Amino acid sequence: RAARLCRRAGQHPPVTGARQALPPQARRARQTLALSFALSLGAVLALYLAGGWRPYVNAPAGFHYGVNSPFEALTLLLPPGWWVLAQQALLILRAALAGCAMGYYLIRHFRSSCRMFAPLCAGYAAAVYTGCIINLVWVDAALLLPLLLSAADRVLRGGGWHPLAALCFLCVASNCYTAWPLCLFCLLYGLWQQLARPGRLDGRAFGRAVWDLARAMLPGMLLAVILVLPVVVLQYHSDAFQFVADPEAFGFEPMELAYCLFFGRYSAACAANGMPYLYIGSAALLLALCYFLGGDSTRAKFAAAALAAGVAASYLLELPGVSWQNGDDLAVFPFRYGFLLSAMLVIFAADTLVHAPPPTPALGAALFLAAIYLLGYQGTVGSAARTWRLAAAAALYLGCCVLLRLRAKPGWQRRAAVLLALLLLADVVASSCITLYGGFLWL
Repeated sequence: RAARLCRRAGQHPPVTGARQALPPQARRARQTLALSFALSLGAVLALYLAGGWRPYVNAPAGFHYGVNSPFEALTLLLPPGWWVLAQQALLILRAALAGCAMGYYLIRHFRSSCRMFAPLCAGYAAAVYTGCIINLVWVDAALLLPLLLSAADRVLRGGGWHPLAALCFLCVASNCYTAWPLCLFCLLYGLWQQLARPGRLDGRAFGRAVWDLARAMLPGMLLAVILVLPVVVLQYHSDAFQFVADPEAFGFEPMELAYCLFFGRYSAACAANGMPYLYIGSAALLLALCYFLGGDSTRAKFAAAALAAGVAASYLLELPGVSWQNGDDLAVFPFRYGFLLSAMLVIFAADTLVHAPPPTPALGAALFLAAIYLLGYQGTVGSAARTWRLAAAAALYLGCCVLLRLRAKPGWQRRAAVLLALLLLADVVASSCITLYGGFLWL
């Protein structure tokens, strides 16, 4: 009717439907999401290429590639000879989608469409691929985590609880084995976000917000548990899986993990000792550390540090695992979810990019911490110590600091952002290749 009236008056009719132009902010958000998916897919494919285009090239012998999620049930429609290759393709696709989901969360959480989120999302996708190539049972949880955090933000901001309830239901129903750490992490995330809010802490509002978050999660979780419980009990009595009575022994040291992030590599032996796969790239990790040098409140930094330390310490606990009996193969999976800490580091790094860069004196003061860190390198790594690795770590840190400062200068914003994005992407691929293969196999 409006169009007819406009034509009668000799005016152009209003643009509606698909022809209506998107607001600049929405258009930029879509472009950031598309760029996040493209870079995530490119990073994962680069890792697959580095392995010689062979599925699961580094998986330990005897690992059984069974159906670990409803997505992989689709592979049963294919001939048996195609199952492993199809599962590899699904892993690549879901890792890239996990990076895109992380971009969706970052855009909504920071209310910004910063395109620098895209290389961080590629780092998260590479972390998901690097960890889940050993254990496919984690990949759906890594994909759902950013969506759960975004739904938790919605509840904390006074929005509806239905998306969070639906995602909790999907999380538990699709793979109950990996659901409980995600649900627990969402509650801890709510505590962190409430403590990090600026202004005076209101105890009553704090308790109400956390209660609203827990109340939003419970309906979906309980409904899924009711549906899944008969299947779990049936499988348990059929000896399909058993809880391991003796906990797995985790023999790695915390500093060993820290040096592995910068200089070493993960291996099947590291995984057997409980070391989590945390890689998002050394440069992204340095940006995450710069968060604690920035202008956020001290209370917010303490809350973030406490949650990060708690998640990191959880990898040192000796928890019982589950033994799955699949034909002739027996695989024991300890409860270790490295992508939780990887997601936290991505959030810290994104905060560094969204806000003003840390002041130069703060970046310089961090060099004292770096010096203390480097002093223990030789004694911890031993014969694997190399001078060029120390130089590479120093160059990464200094390069990130310089580019962060240049992004704040007029006329340098775009060039510094492009250089920083290239640095992040190159470091993600290189460090992930070292993590997976011990070096660069294509050289």
